[in-house]
Amino acid sequence: MVKGCQREMVMIQTGDSPFFESAWLVLRQPRPTADADDMLTEANRIVGAGKDHRRTSGRRGRGLLLFAAGFLIGAVLSAGLVLLLCI
Repeated sequence: MVKGCQREMVMIQTGDSPFFESAWLVLRQPRPTADADDMLTEANRIVGAGKDHRRTSGRRGRGLLLFAAGFLIGAVLSAGLVLLLCI
């Protein structure tokens, strides 16, 4: 969350991204003593660090396994309740 009325920001145009048009980075309050080229290089490094992030498919398989286990446990308990009430 950006608080305060005077914040310095750097805007980076991300032309090659299908999802984002630009990135806005808020500078720290005690502004570092660096020139504009160094700050843009660091900003591009930060934006580029998230470029290769891919979601692993391991979580999807685990969720399906948990769903199947819950379904089977519910079916067994329901069948047991029906047998108990019919006897």
